[in-house]
Amino acid sequence: MEGVEGDIRNNVLAYLSIEKQKAHEDLTPAIVQILHRKAPEEIRTALQPYGYYNPVINDKLIRENSALHAMYTVSVGAPVIIDTIDIAVTGEGAEDTVFASLEEALPVKKGDVLNHQYFEDSKRMLHNRAARAGYLKAEMISARVNVYPEKNRAEIVLHFKTGPRYYFGTVSFVQDSFNADFLSRFVRFSAGDIYSTSALMELQKDLNNSDYFSSVEIMPKIDESEDFQVPIEVRVKPRKRNQYTFGLGYGTDTGARASLGWENRRVTRNGHRFKANLRISGIKTSISSEYTIPLTKPLSDNIVLSAGWLNEDTKTSNTDKTFGGVHYNYLEGEWKKSIYATYEKDDFDVGNESGQSTLFIPGMSWTRIRADNPVTARQGSRLYLDIRGAHDALLSDATFAQFRMQAKYIRGITAQSRFIARCEAGASLIDNFSDLPPSVRFFAGGDNSIRGYAYNSLGPKDGEGYVIGGKHLLVGSIEFEHLIRDKWSAAVFYDAGNAMDALSDPIKNGAGFGIRWQSPVGPVRLDLGFPLDTSDSSWRIHFVIGPDL
Repeated sequence: MEGVEGDIRNNVLAYLSIEKQKAHEDLTPAIVQILHRKAPEEIRTALQPYGYYNPVINDKLIRENSALHAMYTVSVGAPVIIDTIDIAVTGEGAEDTVFASLEEALPVKKGDVLNHQYFEDSKRMLHNRAARAGYLKAEMISARVNVYPEKNRAEIVLHFKTGPRYYFGTVSFVQDSFNADFLSRFVRFSAGDIYSTSALMELQKDLNNSDYFSSVEIMPKIDESEDFQVPIEVRVKPRKRNQYTFGLGYGTDTGARASLGWENRRVTRNGHRFKANLRISGIKTSISSEYTIPLTKPLSDNIVLSAGWLNEDTKTSNTDKTFGGVHYNYLEGEWKKSIYATYEKDDFDVGNESGQSTLFIPGMSWTRIRADNPVTARQGSRLYLDIRGAHDALLSDATFAQFRMQAKYIRGITAQSRFIARCEAGASLIDNFSDLPPSVRFFAGGDNSIRGYAYNSLGPKDGEGYVIGGKHLLVGSIEFEHLIRDKWSAAVFYDAGNAMDALSDPIKNGAGFGIRWQSPVGPVRLDLGFPLDTSDSSWRIHFVIGPDL
């Protein structure tokens, strides 16, 4: 087959009987001759959807020893050009803005080469626009492509009747596990709003993403409409009330680790949830619990009551902490916001210092994620901001204010490579730094900080050379990643920064290379990091699993 390539060639081969039957066990030379004679007409038919109605086709059937070779040389000729487009919308929605400027919006364009697939796409677009705007009885009155092969021109005719506009009626849920008032919070539309298929798709997505239900079925009762108001019936099947999780893992910062979790998804009929987790690793053991109360927007807005205990033993410090708190989380535009207050009691050792502290810490945080895919992004960014503090006149042993910022930026450079940059900064205002427990101080080093150095091993030191943490933090990283094969990539990186008491404190640098494997839960990263500020030739392996953002 010569003279055609790509999609056109594939379509021609799909039409050719001689191609489809060439391996048939009962094929004989006589049948091959019959199939070969059919081929030119089949090729002409296969070319027409792409606008070629006057091809010149040369065909040969050659015998070589015991084999027959069918050869076709195709000259597609001049294409058919769309000369006129006749679009008319009638009915109640004729003047609706959803159907405005259709000639510019539809895939078929005057002056373009005729493509029948674009014509079919245009019909679908009209029906989709009508359905999204509430015209449920819309119909195509006339849809034609008039082709004049001798003139290489075509006319498009699309006459569309919208019919009446429909509106949402009442929404009823068929289930017996939750209060109707709670389920109604998932519905973003009201009775009397214009019927929209996209609004129903949003409802379906929200209910599925809530993690309350194993199945969701939404049924518009169009035939039961009164005054063009469509009742909506939603059938949901709840997930099992209790969920148990168990995990094993390993990280170079944490060593071997294990986790055990339990969650009750339906503490009350208003969607209250409770979960508890036990986590054990080489440096950290924790028990935590959360009680979540969903608010007006159950997917994004909630109040979370938390409590727990944590013991963390790193090369620089040891912390034994009990804590409790309350978070008010809500979504505003692109930003996930949290207003919170935590109460912490710490017993700690850092360097040669030992102490106890009690802190009541109110604060607020902002998080924004933009990504084509938050698990494995080609283009994306994440920004996190946090402001918190405490005062010795309000249930605290120390007075301080603290700001923290984390940012990550991912940009695809070519189809096989991407650039990744991240930075982290923090600042503290405090008179007596020794009053702060390690959990509120800044440290650097580790898998997600400066690679080549151990976890939390960098920061200001005391008189005996022990790292005790700093008032401030500044860390930056750049990374280049290139796809090698299938889901495997190679990366090179450079990290710099430190925890510090003043901006004049020294900056530590690390660099290295690694490999990546794209798993279903995000990239698996294995890096070899080299510290650039030591006289020895030490190096560290860094192993991390998780989503990009």
